[in-house]
Amino acid sequence: MKAGQVDQALRQRFLTEEHRLVFWHDTAGEFADYIAAGLPDELADVAVLDVSQVGGLPAKLRLEIEDSTGKYLVYSRGEEPPAEEDWLLDIRLYSAQFHADVASIWLQELGLTGLYLRDHLKARSVFLGNQDRRKKLARLIAPGDDEDAIDLKMMAVLTGSQLANPFAVLRALCHGHADDHLFALDTEPEALDSFGKMALAEPFWQLMQREFGYTADQPTLAALLRRLLVSELFHQMNGVRISALAHFELPPAGRRNAVVYLTQWRDSSGMANSYDAAAAAVADELKMPEHFDTLTLAALTDVYTFWEAEPRVVSLLKNRLLEEAQAVDVAAITALARDRQAGHWLGGPGSDASERRAIRDAYDAVVAAAELFALKSVQRHQRSFETPAELLEAYRANLHRFDRQYRQFRTKARPAIAQGWDLLKDLADEVERAYDQGFLQPLGLEWSQLLDEGFLDTWSLDGFPAEQNFYADQIEPHLRAADRRRAFVIISDAFRYEAATELTEELNGRYRMNAELSAMLGVLPSYTALGMASLLPHQSLGYNDKGEVLVDGKLIAGTDGRNKHLATVNGMACQAKDLLVMKMEEARTFTADHRVVYIYHNVIDSRGDSASTEGETFEAVADCIRELIDLVHFCVNKLNAAKVWVTADHGFLFQHDAPGTTDKSALSHMPQHAAVAKKRYVLGRALGTSPEAHHGSTSITAGTADAMEFWVPRGANRFHFVGGARFVHGGAMPQEVVVPVVTVTHLRGKEKVRSRVEKVGVYVLGTRHKITTPTHRFELIQTEAVGERRKPITVRAAVYEDDQPVTSIETITFDSSSDSMAERQKPLRLELRTGPFDKAASYRLILHDAETDAEVLSLDVVIDRSFERDF
Repeated sequence: MKAGQVDQALRQRFLTEEHRLVFWHDTAGEFADYIAAGLPDELADVAVLDVSQVGGLPAKLRLEIEDSTGKYLVYSRGEEPPAEEDWLLDIRLYSAQFHADVASIWLQELGLTGLYLRDHLKARSVFLGNQDRRKKLARLIAPGDDEDAIDLKMMAVLTGSQLANPFAVLRALCHGHADDHLFALDTEPEALDSFGKMALAEPFWQLMQREFGYTADQPTLAALLRRLLVSELFHQMNGVRISALAHFELPPAGRRNAVVYLTQWRDSSGMANSYDAAAAAVADELKMPEHFDTLTLAALTDVYTFWEAEPRVVSLLKNRLLEEAQAVDVAAITALARDRQAGHWLGGPGSDASERRAIRDAYDAVVAAAELFALKSVQRHQRSFETPAELLEAYRANLHRFDRQYRQFRTKARPAIAQGWDLLKDLADEVERAYDQGFLQPLGLEWSQLLDEGFLDTWSLDGFPAEQNFYADQIEPHLRAADRRRAFVIISDAFRYEAATELTEELNGRYRMNAELSAMLGVLPSYTALGMASLLPHQSLGYNDKGEVLVDGKLIAGTDGRNKHLATVNGMACQAKDLLVMKMEEARTFTADHRVVYIYHNVIDSRGDSASTEGETFEAVADCIRELIDLVHFCVNKLNAAKVWVTADHGFLFQHDAPGTTDKSALSHMPQHAAVAKKRYVLGRALGTSPEAHHGSTSITAGTADAMEFWVPRGANRFHFVGGARFVHGGAMPQEVVVPVVTVTHLRGKEKVRSRVEKVGVYVLGTRHKITTPTHRFELIQTEAVGERRKPITVRAAVYEDDQPVTSIETITFDSSSDSMAERQKPLRLELRTGPFDKAASYRLILHDAETDAEVLSLDVVIDRSFERDF
């Protein structure tokens, strides 16, 4: 041993540990030269007392009588005297001991107190011979550590684990073996090679036997992973077993620890990607998709071990929906879908991958289809309406949900289709039939009959203000209320009522916002030029002979024309895309001198009304809603708007499948005096009538000063003209003429405080929580129903000792909108790891918000389990 190492060890004894007397028994006398050379300068106040030279009794007198306060290194050579002959025995017992062999130096350097560990440290000389490794080990060591604890901490150093517990070491070992999201099962990790070189391989595999019951003549990490993953899989399969994989299953306690270990690995944001790689490698090797193809939905409902379960579960859920389409249990389908979406593959780290997003959206598509089928079942006996008012009120109250759920299905199914999967193909066919034959066509027939019975001759309904009266009914009263008031109006082209319900919900889920949805009876024909004109302030609407719309006798097409017209009421017009790019001061200056600001927004119509992009109509609706939210926030936050109106010129019809010949009303003749001819309407003077169309006058349906006549198809049909045919408007269907008005108020004062948006609360039922079994069930309850200002919450739950989980980590979502507390209750089952637990120790059940990682709830738990060995 080098003199420097002895110096360092003696400095630790005298200076760091502040001992007065240190005994050094040099059996072989190999350090006599070191003693003769003197101690280092830092120990100048320490005297060397060589017992072999002065004798035991004089040394005792010196230390206890002559100099009872000085510091001494009590050195001796030769064999240590028997206790009965040792004059210094009593002093030796209360003083520090020093040993100059390398193992003793390491013992002292690491701060270990057990001298019996010297032989163990010598056996780990390859590890301890590296100073950097010793420093890292020293940060983990506790003075009372035994051989097993020291070995475990050496493994932690070699694997780079920040924690020295079996699960953390194994997790770090596996994580270090993953390379670019790949996990090689045919090679061993480098860290395991290091274990072998440093006499740690056997202790490692003994540790795996203690924790998981894993034994093998030639143990490998790949074999261990197979058994861990299959064991958790079987645990999740509700008693079902796959016979071809049964030999991989671990003993009972090992299965439980496998569950705890794997859920903690998946829950690690920094290491979840290596779990994904390892699970993918094992799934590929064991041909998991083939095994899953033989299993039922009940067997796979709780399986999260392998990604391959996700497409299988959504496929089985889709099949169940198709089988039960006439009596669908929407709540059960929704609950399963939301649980899957909150799980590791669809809600955890890495869930933004395109394949995972597609499956997540596929679950949403199945839920939307279930809602549509359930709506169809409920409404099939309620399709006869006595009056137009009754039908339109039914559409506003409930029937618009057909359009919304159909849109949601088609939007959410698209990513799966983009992946090239046939996953939702048969469901898509059934949804199309349900929407078209079960809703759209019957609604069209019923509505056409009401139009034939005279509604086109009145086109007026209580509860549905006329679109052409929008400014007089909504804006003028607001402006008259106070001189300082301003009005901001956002007009989004083709923004239909069902989409407005979603916008209203979104806005009411925002702080300081209150949105109210109402409806107007749109002008007919329901096309842009007439709809936009009708929303402007005006004394009269009319047409010239070309079929162009006149407002107060003038053409107002385009933003410039509308801007000039609005100037008559101290107003202005602008495009949303121009306003949104302005900085706050620029936008305020731009609008400052105007009491009325009309903002024109065009997302849906610009994409839907083109044959090349009409297939993107529903995606355009989603984009439209997001942009309208941004626009409302812009008006409120940057332009200080107290109130904002969001409305549209007209709605639209859209179907994913192109209409067949039966959906087209090919005109037997074009009217002689037609001025404008489109897919859903014809305009002109003295058109006459046609059996293929409804005939009416804009003087009645739009309040025009002159009687411009029109034809519109019956129901949802199209006139057979060139161009796209899936996105249409201009006709009289409720989707086209029920025009939404979303009135948004900026809340202040107490109303602002009440508008705070929060996630629902979660509470654990019961007062005293004691875990006495390997699997423990907690009963959790959602304290309030989900609503516009109470949002769902997904939590990650586990029992912790300090900051380390001692159970599995489970994810659970609370999203019930039910007023029944019983329906808002959910069980939480946690698996307890094996090992000793102190029933007097502090354990806590902690729930973390899965989105923010904030602590949602924490409560004391008693674990009363005797130490168990199940292997």
